[in-house]
Amino acid sequence: MLKRAAVIIAILILSLNKGYAIEMKPGEFLALCYHSVSERPVPGDNYTVTRQLFTEQMEYLKTHGYTPVSMNDILLASEGKKSLPPKPVLLTFDDAYTSYYEFVVPLLKRFNFPSVLAVVSTFIEKNPEGLPEPLMRWEQIKEVSSGGLVEVVSHSYDLHKGIQYNQPGNVGAAAFVRAYDPVRQKYETEEEYRKRLEADFALQEEIFVKKLGFKPNAIVWPYGRYNSIGIDAARKNGYRMAFNFDDDGFGNLGNLMEVKRLVVENKSIKDFISKINDPGHNDTKIRAVQVDLDLIFDPDAYEQTDKNLGRLIERLVEMKINTVFLQAFADPEGTGNIKSVYFHNRVLPVRGDIFSHAAHQIFIRGIRVYAWMPALSIVLPDEKLNNELRVQELSEDGVSPSSSWYKRLTPFSAKTKEIMRTLYEDLAAYSIVDGVLFQDDAYLNDMEDFHPLAMLDYERRFGRKISLQDVKDNTELSQKWSRYKTGVLLDFTKGLMEGVRRHRPGTKSARNLYANTLANPQSEAWFAQNYGLSLQAYDKVIIMAYPQMEDVDRHSGWLERLVHNALEFPEGLNKTIFKIQTYDWKNKEWIKDGIILKELRTILASGGMHIAYYPDNFYENKPSLKSVRLEMSTQTNPFLIKEAVPR
Repeated sequence: MLKRAAVIIAILILSLNKGYAIEMKPGEFLALCYHSVSERPVPGDNYTVTRQLFTEQMEYLKTHGYTPVSMNDILLASEGKKSLPPKPVLLTFDDAYTSYYEFVVPLLKRFNFPSVLAVVSTFIEKNPEGLPEPLMRWEQIKEVSSGGLVEVVSHSYDLHKGIQYNQPGNVGAAAFVRAYDPVRQKYETEEEYRKRLEADFALQEEIFVKKLGFKPNAIVWPYGRYNSIGIDAARKNGYRMAFNFDDDGFGNLGNLMEVKRLVVENKSIKDFISKINDPGHNDTKIRAVQVDLDLIFDPDAYEQTDKNLGRLIERLVEMKINTVFLQAFADPEGTGNIKSVYFHNRVLPVRGDIFSHAAHQIFIRGIRVYAWMPALSIVLPDEKLNNELRVQELSEDGVSPSSSWYKRLTPFSAKTKEIMRTLYEDLAAYSIVDGVLFQDDAYLNDMEDFHPLAMLDYERRFGRKISLQDVKDNTELSQKWSRYKTGVLLDFTKGLMEGVRRHRPGTKSARNLYANTLANPQSEAWFAQNYGLSLQAYDKVIIMAYPQMEDVDRHSGWLERLVHNALEFPEGLNKTIFKIQTYDWKNKEWIKDGIILKELRTILASGGMHIAYYPDNFYENKPSLKSVRLEMSTQTNPFLIKEAVPR
């Protein structure tokens, strides 16, 4: 079989012409994740790799400069006690299937390749149904662990399962979510969640010592899902490494508690070669819809809310988009100033605990979900505190609360930072999201913020107070002041993302920016928003390309200029989503489908990669699904689109 695999690999490399060139930085290593390795494919199970394909993959590693290393090699290298070889690769195998014992270990022994076996103790004890093949016995696990090439680690004692994590009854990875108790109608606190993890670690250690004679020194998170609380608990338990799933790059010696692993699927050897030589490569074009949860929620009937959600999802699936910006706050009156939200939290009242359910139902259809959230414009239940923290503006009559549409809290207050971070942490703790979209309320105009705390900050920064005259006449100081406010807002949202990522590592960040931020660089003074700096600060920037709202005469020319302006920035087109409006708020009417279609096509024809629209109304089919489906679909072949539409 090895000889046949070598021939196949040689032919393939010749057919690929020049092949691939892997680029690993010092301290990086490639970690691969396998599951079952069977004689034949398992229908519906992409994670079960055939023995023939697995053999071809090992032959490729051997003949193309990769050096499989052990977990101990990596630990020693992290301590500076040895060096990793060129192109190091760590082979890991989850769940302890019998094929690992019967086929993988003997094969790897012939190659002299070390590997890591991750064991779920309750699986070994009970051998649960629904697995692609039987699991190893403890005697077999102990046998392979004593052979010198296999290191056995924890895959949890009993966390490889789903548990209810919200009121509607959705199920998430037990190590990753806070449990919801439907009897007590209570969410698990952070302390309770931490204790549950620690109890599982203790039971796993006990059974490892009893069955294998040693403690596990690493954990492979079930389903690859983890958070900072889990990492902290694992570190305190003595684990020296922790593994997840992540196709975005390599493992790194500098962060062994968050080792990225590429999951190997039962695809072609060509796909395997491409994947391991270019991890993290992603040229997926975003097609997104921004969705109002207010339109879905029925305060009088949960059943109706769920029906509404079902209708929305049917529309999104038929449209074949890949991203949704889902409203996590409640704004039924459309004021933009948020008094309640749609998730369990410690800051604002809950209008209806439905966000996590809606997000879950959307992402299980393969659609990424970003939580669309206010950055500053919330109305606190404590009216006195609310007034104390409001953004202030300066006029000829002196300083007073801002008269702007958004009644924001000042980003210069430590209290504001604490309040908003708590809100964002709770969003992440009790929901599962792929990203966060910051509302367009993260701005300060040229006459804002003159809050006393901001004035103290400015004085420390510039060595003097800033007056109305300075803003009007001192161009140099005014520009410095605008740039400083821009930086404060960027740092403020960065702090919010740190709170989110404490619970949901890898969550992407995106921010709504006004079109003038890209169309007119001088507009930084108007909003304290800077397109170039935002590209550096966020994973994605959403330009609100709303020609009707901006009173633009020639829509196409204006949209073309926006796209061309983005092209002038490194990563401009790759990181920018151009979002058009489908409703004319000034004239209070839906924009005609022909105009919407023309605007989408103009952006794409000009070179724009990512597009989105807002708002959407599935009750009225606005915009028309038939009109926008081709442009909004991630499936570029219209004939395939037709075949794929569910009936």
